[in-house]
Amino acid sequence: MKVLSYDLSNINVTLTAYLLDSSPEMPNMKQRPAVLILPGGGYRACSDREAEPIAMAFLAEGYQAFILRYSLNQDAAFPRPLNDAEEAMKLIRTHSAEWDIHPQKIAVCGFSAGGHLAAALSTMGSVRPDALILGYPCILEEMSAIFPVPVSGVDQKVDQLTPPTFIFHTFDDKLVPVRNSLAFADALTRQNVPFEMHIFPAGTHGLSLARPQTSMGLISMVEPSVAQWFGLCTNWMTRVFGEFAADLEHLPEEEVLEYSLDVKLGALWKNDSCKKLILAAMPEIGEEPHPDAMGVPLGVIIEYAGDVLNKEKKIQLNDSLRQIPVFHS
Repeated sequence: MKVLSYDLSNINVTLTAYLLDSSPEMPNMKQRPAVLILPGGGYRACSDREAEPIAMAFLAEGYQAFILRYSLNQDAAFPRPLNDAEEAMKLIRTHSAEWDIHPQKIAVCGFSAGGHLAAALSTMGSVRPDALILGYPCILEEMSAIFPVPVSGVDQKVDQLTPPTFIFHTFDDKLVPVRNSLAFADALTRQNVPFEMHIFPAGTHGLSLARPQTSMGLISMVEPSVAQWFGLCTNWMTRVFGEFAADLEHLPEEEVLEYSLDVKLGALWKNDSCKKLILAAMPEIGEEPHPDAMGVPLGVIIEYAGDVLNKEKKIQLNDSLRQIPVFHS
């Protein structure tokens, strides 16, 4: 995994990218969906509890993840935070090929004040995400009372270009009342924008994943019923973006241009000269290797095997394999 950090145009605004590596063992993951995460914090801070833990959860599901720490306090007057989010989206789409991202499968996920910004990006942005995820979002103009600067409500900004939306909130939320989410859902309905919404009966504001690791050690920040939101959300995203391809009974035959440790064992095994070299160096592999091993590069098998071959013998085997000519029918 690579972690990259970018300073954006506005002062003290950063975008952090968490990028999973591609692997020849996962050819169906060459293009991944991505999630831009906007933590909450009342436009006064960006909560760490709603930042990296959320990114790690999405990474575990195969998504590329980004965290935007946007303009705050007196710099939070609109349109500065919206400009930050637009710039982040443009950067992600510009680098989508380099970062193994499907450019039409980018979601934005915002919590509380970050939910206000995510909704603003999705309703007013010059560049919009392909899906919107809102956790206990500030939506109504009345929420300006808890912010350092006034902001407009976003429920009246919903249009037919607003992307499909997932919303979760708790009925018990005293800081950001549930009517914020209900107002946004009503606006989506009027514009015929599909959405999924979950209102959990119990739970305070700012639950994040609602699990111990994001609780600050407070029992009030752990709510097992609300913790279901993340699984519900990723199931919804699969319906919106589609599942990773898994429809092959057998991997296609790879075109071998040169024999080496990078070639799958099955392809090497079809050549008698390669087979003899491998058995001489690694008799443990046996005349009939396990079928699952045939789809794995020989170098990976050697690494898994531990001390079967030292570095020098690996180099010798690789050099010997490369000297064997490849014939194509």
